[in-house]
Amino acid sequence: MSEDRAQISIDVGVLLNQVHSVATERLNAALQPMNLTSRHAAVMFLIRDRVETQRDLVVRLNTDKTGMVRMIDDLDRLGYISRTPSTNDRRVTILTLTASGQVALREAQQHTRRVADDVFHAVDHDDLLAMRTTLRRVLRLDVSNGNIL
Repeated sequence: MSEDRAQISIDVGVLLNQVHSVATERLNAALQPMNLTSRHAAVMFLIRDRVETQRDLVVRLNTDKTGMVRMIDDLDRLGYISRTPSTNDRRVTILTLTASGQVALREAQQHTRRVADDVFHAVDHDDLLAMRTTLRRVLRLDVSNGNIL
């Protein structure tokens, strides 16, 4: 008798959560000497990819505004981002990486790749591609513009 689809779905959800926890813990440990966390790195990656406002970061990372303010303040204090008033809307601040932020992001990316390689070392290339495709389908990711529907 084959396993129940609902139970398999639950198991997959639990396993995804466990993989996320392990990867986050390892990445946080790797980034700690830089005074960064995985959340800081995620914010920096998105700013690099032209997610320029705090509001857009909150939506993309599915987080609360207060937590995002702390992230932005931390990155500003470290000198990794700059805040510029929008020319279109004076209530909006445009976020960009500074030169030192770009250097820090490259270092964070090296740590991210190392941790990802470590976490997924037992998964071959084709299985990783299939996993990514499947997860995008689950999230109904619009690959053409990177937005979750």
